[in-house]
Amino acid sequence: MEERYTHATVESKWQRIWREAGLYVTPQHVEGKKNYYQLVEFPYPSGNLHVGHWYAFCGPDIHARYKRMCGYNVLFPIGFDAFGLPAENAAIKHNLNPADWTRDNIAHMRTQIASMGTSFDPSREVVTCEPEYYKHTQWLFIQLFNAGLVERATTAANWCTSCKTVLANEQVVQGACERCDTPVEKKEMAQWQIKITRYADRLIDDLETVEYPAEIVTSQRNWIGRSEGAEIDFPISPVGETVTIFTTRPDTLFGATYMVMAPEHPQVMQWLQAGHIDNADAVRAYGEAARKKSEIERTAQGKEKTGVRLDGITATNPATGEKLPVYVADYVLAHYGTGAIMAVPAHDERDFAFAQAQELPIRRVICADGEDDTAPLQAAYTGTGRLVNSGSFTGMESTEARRAITQHVGGRMTTTYKLRDWTVSRQRYWGCPIPLVRCSQCGYSAVPEEQLPVTLPPVTDYLPSDDGRSPLAKNKEFVRTTCPKCKGPAERETDTMDTFVDSSWYFLRYTDAHNAERFAAPDALNAWMPVDFYSGGAEHTTMHLLYSRFFHKALYDLGLVKEREPYAKRLNRGLIMGPDGNKMSKSKGNVIDPDDIVRQLGADTLRLYLAFIGPYNEVGNYPWNPQSIIGVRRFVERVWRIQNRVRDDVPEERVETLLHRTLANVTQSIEEFKLNTGVAALMSCLTAMEKAPYITAGQLRIFVQMLAPYAPHIAEELWHAHGGTGSVHESTWPTVDADRLVEEEVTIAVQINGKVRAEITIPREADNDTVVRTAQEHERVQKHLDGLTVQKTIYVPGRLVNIVAR
Repeated sequence: MEERYTHATVESKWQRIWREAGLYVTPQHVEGKKNYYQLVEFPYPSGNLHVGHWYAFCGPDIHARYKRMCGYNVLFPIGFDAFGLPAENAAIKHNLNPADWTRDNIAHMRTQIASMGTSFDPSREVVTCEPEYYKHTQWLFIQLFNAGLVERATTAANWCTSCKTVLANEQVVQGACERCDTPVEKKEMAQWQIKITRYADRLIDDLETVEYPAEIVTSQRNWIGRSEGAEIDFPISPVGETVTIFTTRPDTLFGATYMVMAPEHPQVMQWLQAGHIDNADAVRAYGEAARKKSEIERTAQGKEKTGVRLDGITATNPATGEKLPVYVADYVLAHYGTGAIMAVPAHDERDFAFAQAQELPIRRVICADGEDDTAPLQAAYTGTGRLVNSGSFTGMESTEARRAITQHVGGRMTTTYKLRDWTVSRQRYWGCPIPLVRCSQCGYSAVPEEQLPVTLPPVTDYLPSDDGRSPLAKNKEFVRTTCPKCKGPAERETDTMDTFVDSSWYFLRYTDAHNAERFAAPDALNAWMPVDFYSGGAEHTTMHLLYSRFFHKALYDLGLVKEREPYAKRLNRGLIMGPDGNKMSKSKGNVIDPDDIVRQLGADTLRLYLAFIGPYNEVGNYPWNPQSIIGVRRFVERVWRIQNRVRDDVPEERVETLLHRTLANVTQSIEEFKLNTGVAALMSCLTAMEKAPYITAGQLRIFVQMLAPYAPHIAEELWHAHGGTGSVHESTWPTVDADRLVEEEVTIAVQINGKVRAEITIPREADNDTVVRTAQEHERVQKHLDGLTVQKTIYVPGRLVNIVAR
């Protein structure tokens, strides 16, 4: 054995052996083994794996290796999310063709993934920009189109002036493009949309059927934004129309003192054109300013509430007959509810702030039980209670009054949502071509199945343009085609698909990655779906995770899959920060290159460090600590040296007990994804083994099996060096001897008059009299009892002895 551990030699050796043996190639079925599907989000081919990728892959890889050793047939695949803005923008920045840039990056990233010692199945790799993949993306899109789930609509789209493309609502962050941080503008454009809103209720309700952390469930529910309430019509003077408002609190109708409409509300636009609004110029100017703001800016908590009154327009409260002023204000959104609200400042925080700013009446109509309804309000009361100042409904409980008041004024109970349909058109080159054609006679039709895939043509001019048209529109050879219905001349759709369409079904393709005829055969889907465990980033909770859940539900309705939900369990991981505590960024100079760490300290060291840096099952920010990773490397070297203590002798009982207690801890830590506690247990175990007179080869092998998921290379080397047969990664996870988990001795606190004065360690099976006598005879207890008389002694078995003395 070499005295010093040479990680480069050991790691390259075993990576080659595993690759040549096809160790991680996963068959569809193995006799006597249950299938287990573990998934990680596949990466964009950005060029280099960064530490964040390692963190994303490392934890799930530890778990996948553990599950294999527990006897499961584990599918743990990887691929590349290769279409879309990130790849195309980077290629343009480097003056390269997106196709060449992407494929070169994928080749490099494959070698990096291998250097990690991951157990991904290389035979099931998918690459979304390859025609054999996006052929099926197009086929699935056509199924949605034929089912009426895809439509072309002219809407106010989110337009990124830098990327020169439309973005979905979910891709706008704080009013800016999530990819380039450029402020997003609203632009009226004809777009292809997928009707995700049809599934809003199921997307919420089916969260009860899966095992997701509370923060994921809450995020998805809030994003979909289901609100149950009432629609109530308010007469408008002098135009002789009604405006329908939506409210979740119809029980507060008697407290409405003004109305607010979205600046872009269609009726406001009509009144402006018809000359009904006396201060039209001010209203138009306010509307223009509002349209330049993002939804987040308009609805942010604490934002100053601004608005403009519509001079010459009044609304009538249908409950009181009172004439109310009407305002436009940007905190009301045209697409949420009806785009108009009744404002009840006494019972809504936003309305309260607006009313104070505009010096509008604040009328209290609900009081909490026992509260004085004449006391002035210092803030909006948003709770429930009894009605006051509400006509014949005064005294009624507010929850009961909701439906009663709605019926009284002729309103309608209804449900609204914040979720908008998914805009999937992208005016960019690097994406999956939308498989539709437009004929002047027949309208839009799907490309016939036998003509799929509609391949993305190679072009020399792939730069986006300012006119809102895709670069493909310049390629006349691509555009000209034949109508599938009338066989007349037609044009292909030149927009490409949002990259999130590609990633909405990739997990299905892994089950049957090389099927040329189908996206996946039914028997392959049945073998693996749903995904047992999915690990991903918190940033995708309201994008990829939401989109793919919808996509799967649509495929379920079409009879193409058998499950309503694609993922049985989901976990969001934390984020690795730079050594300075900030998010890693090249501009800040705090990026850690994992390739450098692998060269200097080894892949196993980096894997152990990332597992040890914090609890993987909790979303948090974990700063990179250069000193800590050096400490982990020292641990790896100590593991290497522990084999010097191997002796061919009878196993030492204390080491046996130590190993089984460590095994229980490591097993629990991996099962619960508290991977850091597993590393800590291994470190403690190693320290104890170093202090033992010796260890046996069998004991070392048990330790190595526990280490194997975390540090696969050194574990494999030690396994073979000390009598292990086959690969350690195909060995059976050791079984905990429960008898060895029982402590032979217990430590008990000794109190005198309720204050802890000493601790005693006694055999677990000691009787009560022995425990009490031992406690009273302790030197420190005797000291504190000097001059006192023991009145009584209370023993709480296994925990404490309390001596009462006076």
